[in-house]
Amino acid sequence: MPIGGPFSFGGLILSRAPDISVVADAIRAVSRAEALSRFQGLAAHEISEKSPGDLVTIADLETERALERVLGGLLPGSVMVGEEAVAEKPALLEALQTGKTPCWIIDPIDGTINYAHGVPLFATMVALVDGGEVVAGWIYDPVHDLMAMAEKGGGAYLDGRRVELGPEPELARLSGCLHLGGYDKDLTATAARNFDKVGPLFVLHTAGLEYQQMLNGRLHYALYLRTNPWDHAPGQLLLTEAGGHTARLDGSAYDINVTMHSSPMIAAVGEGAWWNLREQLFGMKNDI
Repeated sequence: MPIGGPFSFGGLILSRAPDISVVADAIRAVSRAEALSRFQGLAAHEISEKSPGDLVTIADLETERALERVLGGLLPGSVMVGEEAVAEKPALLEALQTGKTPCWIIDPIDGTINYAHGVPLFATMVALVDGGEVVAGWIYDPVHDLMAMAEKGGGAYLDGRRVELGPEPELARLSGCLHLGGYDKDLTATAARNFDKVGPLFVLHTAGLEYQQMLNGRLHYALYLRTNPWDHAPGQLLLTEAGGHTARLDGSAYDINVTMHSSPMIAAVGEGAWWNLREQLFGMKNDI
């Protein structure tokens, strides 16, 4: 397990980065103090909308602020790209595009709609980006005190145990999540006609926990149209390091700087499952 030393991916600043377990401890402490402590105790005035249907709570804001302070202290000179800060100042995303400075991507509460309604399905997510590349990622479930973390090239860990995804189930046993949201009616209709070919479908309303469930073998794939960096950067690294496979339906790779794309993205527990789903569930010829 990669503990006890700094990262070794970038220049002088990144070489002073803390060990991934130190970051994990910091995320755990902040998430429990700022998010879990407020769970199921919010007043009406502590929940609002950033846009119609897109909720934000006082816990989102305070968790993000606390993480910015802690992570900034762990890696001086780094830039913070938090979901709530970007909602107020979209230009913050430019730091990811330039790649000049190490960036922390922060999703203080992934699954805010669940959190705001008292449903115990939410996570705190953080990724470290250097030179435009995700080099470390963390997903923390504070309700169950379950931490997933990964360092590029160092493997993925869930609850302290290394995850190496095993043989992929047959198509009929693949359980997963679809997040199309009505954006692609033709693709949705095609998938609906083929639902009987695959296993159970779930929607957790939190990508973070969906990635964790893929790591522990309870889910086998998830399809996403929206790919905001705070929702997917940590999970993409974790899944890849565990032996999973992710790409858009057109075959193009995940890119942290692309939030909307005409081709949805499938994250799967293996490349074979990815190709099988593309052909059998979404009706596409595997000729790319």
